[in-house]
Amino acid sequence: MKNRLNLTRLAELDRQFCDFAKLQPAAAPRCGWTKTVRLALGMSSQALGERLGVSAQGARKLEQAEANGNITLNTLARLAHGLDCEVRYVFVPRTSLVEQVLRRTHEVAGFPMPSVFAATDALTEAQRLQALSVVLAQVNKRGLW
Repeated sequence: MKNRLNLTRLAELDRQFCDFAKLQPAAAPRCGWTKTVRLALGMSSQALGERLGVSAQGARKLEQAEANGNITLNTLARLAHGLDCEVRYVFVPRTSLVEQVLRRTHEVAGFPMPSVFAATDALTEAQRLQALSVVLAQVNKRGLW
């Protein structure tokens, strides 16, 4: 697949990320989600182990690995399945993707951003994308990142 900047897709991803951005990053329980959900269900580590095909001690080790962040996505998916849950894996941008591209374009191009971007709230999405495409036309997109 060619590496090209798709402004429409960029704006669409920004819209989709809005809901995820509202999530609290520190919302994960200290003991991890696996143990928290298991205890909320009233499930023993023995019962979870049986569902996973491991011992109770093995289930507790997996819970600890998840809580410490030392777990693979495949193992996390197994744990979730054992708890009748789903794993949702997502990157949540710190700033909008459009803003990131604008900032980087400004850094690479070395020219000031048009004043139209100072009032992005007043612009429609179509106007923002049109203005962004004009700015990007002046930059070598290959060397953007």
